[in-house]
Amino acid sequence: MLQVVKTYKYKLRNLSATQTQKLSSWVGACRFVYNLALETKQYAYKAYGVNLSRFDLDKELKTLKDVEWIKDVPSQSLQDVLQRLEKAYQSFFKGGGFPKWAKKGKYNSITLKSVTRDNCGAGRFVLPKLGEVKTFYSREIPKEAKLKRATIIKESDGFYISIMFSTITQPLPSNNQTVGLDWGIEHFLTTSDGEHIANPRLFQHYQKKLRIEQRSLSRKKKGGSNFKKQARKLVKLQAKIARIRNDFQHKVSKSLILKYGSIAVENLKVRNMTGSAKGTTEALGKNVKAKSGLNRSILDTAPSMFLDKLEYKSKWHERTFVKVNPKRTSQVCSECGHKDKESRKTQAKFVCTSCGTKLNADINAAKNMEARAFASIR
Repeated sequence: MLQVVKTYKYKLRNLSATQTQKLSSWVGACRFVYNLALETKQYAYKAYGVNLSRFDLDKELKTLKDVEWIKDVPSQSLQDVLQRLEKAYQSFFKGGGFPKWAKKGKYNSITLKSVTRDNCGAGRFVLPKLGEVKTFYSREIPKEAKLKRATIIKESDGFYISIMFSTITQPLPSNNQTVGLDWGIEHFLTTSDGEHIANPRLFQHYQKKLRIEQRSLSRKKKGGSNFKKQARKLVKLQAKIARIRNDFQHKVSKSLILKYGSIAVENLKVRNMTGSAKGTTEALGKNVKAKSGLNRSILDTAPSMFLDKLEYKSKWHERTFVKVNPKRTSQVCSECGHKDKESRKTQAKFVCTSCGTKLNADINAAKNMEARAFASIR
């Protein structure tokens, strides 16, 4: 038995006009507070060299309670805004980008730290200052689960709610099956067992539709009603692609968790892999168009999102999950261990220059990752 924290996302249905107006107003108020807090932190540091903490800003929140449209927002939601800003600064101190201004359409959610079930029926929840909300209840939350918080997200086709809850899961039956996974563009995944999982190539599949919608948007007058209507249409198509990708990754990760007791994957550095090839004005990059296309293909598969899913599902079901440094895995023979870059004849063909072993290059790399990972465990 293992206690885990999960989040289920549902689309809200039959919201009243008052509830819809309130949610839109709350999201706008939180966006305003976020930008005001960011501006205050920047001013305090530039003018006085003081780095204001979340708790310093929290004290200043009280002065905003006189504003009617801010006063209406649940206080815990406003405190969560400051926590978001704090996380953005922590990410910056660890090497990430500097916190950006919250823009309309980008900052589109609000967190409510109090949520309860409605006893009137499944898929109904009660939220502070909002009352009962109904959902398209696609997945049932266990009855014994403890609800922790709810996040309302405003998307192009309506409002969604993400419910975070803690529950007890039953670990899967243990097995001794191990596998190494090699990620790629030609195949989404290749296993050390020799199985290829096809790349859905969603961007390529929807590229023509995206181009048509983007071209139509570029012809509209910016800020006009037709421009806004077309922008919503484009956003809906992009959201559809994202959901198909998410569904595909969930299905693949679940099948792997059910089949294997120990999983080894590449420790991918996607940010490094998708760096621009443009270069500088003094030293222009080479093969910029080809690199740009490769970057789109990498981002289309969203490898980091998939590895995150695989990692947390491994924890849920007490599977072994190991990240391996992929360096030289494509040059080492998985049979004899001989390392020679000449063994990688083509992108898909591996022929060992020492023992003559012939393998698909991706399968060979996957076998090497499996061996590296579980040799280190032993």
